[in-house]
Amino acid sequence: MNLKTFFWRMKIRWVVAFVLVSACVGPIDFKVPKEEFLTVVEGMISDSPGPYTVTISKGISLASDSTYRPPVTNVKVKLFDDEGNTEDFTEVKPGVYSTGGIIQGQVGHSYYIRMETADGKIFESEPDKINPVGEIENIRYEYEARTVVKTYGEIAANVFKIFVDANAGSGNGNYVRWKFTGTYKVVTYPELRMTYTPPYTPYKDPAPCSGYILVGGPTGSGGLLEKVGECECCTCWVNEFEPLPQLSDTQLISGTQFNNIKVGEVPINEVVFYDKYMVDVEQMSLTKQAYNFFKLIRTQKQGASSLFQPPSGEIMGNINPVNTNETVVGIFWASSINKKSIFILPSAVPYNIVLRDSVLNPCTNYPNSSTIKPEGWE
Repeated sequence: MNLKTFFWRMKIRWVVAFVLVSACVGPIDFKVPKEEFLTVVEGMISDSPGPYTVTISKGISLASDSTYRPPVTNVKVKLFDDEGNTEDFTEVKPGVYSTGGIIQGQVGHSYYIRMETADGKIFESEPDKINPVGEIENIRYEYEARTVVKTYGEIAANVFKIFVDANAGSGNGNYVRWKFTGTYKVVTYPELRMTYTPPYTPYKDPAPCSGYILVGGPTGSGGLLEKVGECECCTCWVNEFEPLPQLSDTQLISGTQFNNIKVGEVPINEVVFYDKYMVDVEQMSLTKQAYNFFKLIRTQKQGASSLFQPPSGEIMGNINPVNTNETVVGIFWASSINKKSIFILPSAVPYNIVLRDSVLNPCTNYPNSSTIKPEGWE
């Protein structure tokens, strides 16, 4: 084959390849199914005193810029045990239903709920048994220095890592969940709040919950403050929750002992350690069914931020339709709970924390905050 023939054949091949590729490019016509906003149920019963709560809401769109889920109201919810006892839930706020204290969970017994919506659809959970749980023996914390990169530079993001040692107990299969909750105190001064209006002279603007009102005063003073009641938003306790369910499958067990289990992290900053930080850990027994549900939740949450998300399966739970084909996602589960708490003092931080200036907005502006002092706070 001479060089001219070779180039001629190569040219023909490129033309054929271009035609084939071009022929494959065209619009693909398929119908996208309409998005479903499924009903979501979250609830549990334990061997700790009630009330026990069930939350019923609608799912949200993946494109939503809010985490708010619309509540499902006017649902008749009833609790059943394996001895024939029943108790009705009461809707205490939109979509949130609570018991009144007639039934308390007991180890070795099974429980389920039945829900009837306002349009007559009935759903029922599969019975879930309260298995015994072991005991948290020790909670400890470990300082770790970290930094994060912001647009304006690298800043400190130090934490205390929280670990527990626990006895596995005699539960079936040692299916365990550890639940971490952190709490810190915030003190604010909403009576000193200012508003800035043209010509940009500061004017006093006490929050209505501060117990102060604004009365007349000399020109340019911005008004005088007068106390008319006690502050209802000056002191709050803010809760921080775990980002993922912490389950026993990721931990090594020695005999009947779980050792060195990491259950959470505490950020170190001037707000969190204004006073002290309360670490509360619950060790919760699970049935295999509940364990598999929370494991799937954890897998999906971990994979949501990964480009290489592994397949995890569809989350369904143990709620089944009775007289409808409509699907409900969620779980009503039963657990025995053992709790333990410790406090981390500011003196545990290996450097001096510079306290921030006075916070002027109401403390209730903090997410997951409450003006009720938590049990055990000294």
